[in-house]
Amino acid sequence: MQQLNKLTLKQREELLRQLRISITHHSNAMEGTTLSFGETKELLEHGNTAGDKPLAEQLVILGFAKAYDVIIREATNPYNIIDSSFIKDIHAIMFEDALKVSPEYISKPIGAYRSDERYIKGVDIKLSLPHMISNDIENLLYRIKSNDMNLLDISDFHIQFERIHPFSDGNGRVGRLLMAYQAIQNNIIPPLIENEHRDDYLKAINDKDDLCKFLDESIIKSLELIDL
Repeated sequence: MQQLNKLTLKQREELLRQLRISITHHSNAMEGTTLSFGETKELLEHGNTAGDKPLAEQLVILGFAKAYDVIIREATNPYNIIDSSFIKDIHAIMFEDALKVSPEYISKPIGAYRSDERYIKGVDIKLSLPHMISNDIENLLYRIKSNDMNLLDISDFHIQFERIHPFSDGNGRVGRLLMAYQAIQNNIIPPLIENEHRDDYLKAINDKDDLCKFLDESIIKSLELIDL
């Protein structure tokens, strides 16, 4: 079952509430944050910080959850179309609080495209050159409209977005948030990509068919969060 509207209203509400914690934890853990799932849950649900973990990490986690809330709210409108301003805003929301408190921890700029060349270590994929990022993003958004996508389209978009790699940091996290947006807007259950399957995800991200299959399996992980 992939379709959101196959769930009852109560099940949908519970799913999105549980995904707020799970997607926030796993998406950040894949990028090296050290909070456990329990610590992330305690932070998001009760505002209790993990005393022995860096404050900046915890502010980024709170920022990610704030961005998730924006994603959920905006995706419920079928007429909203993802544009470059929205993508930049999601990036800024994720990092703005951490930047104020721990600027040395955050790669800059936030809410704006990178101005330096980047490479992915150990991967023979050429990322967009800085002067081409804006053009590449606009072409991607023109080619794939967020309110008219299936799971294969979502996979294709995600791969292309990660190859553009528009920001200094947070590209994977922004890309996975956009994936959740696209899923919800197209009546698809958002996939839960778990940190334990990070290697499978990184391997699948080289081919849209492989990633589509991986996301289909990740939707099952999302459904396991609720009682059906």
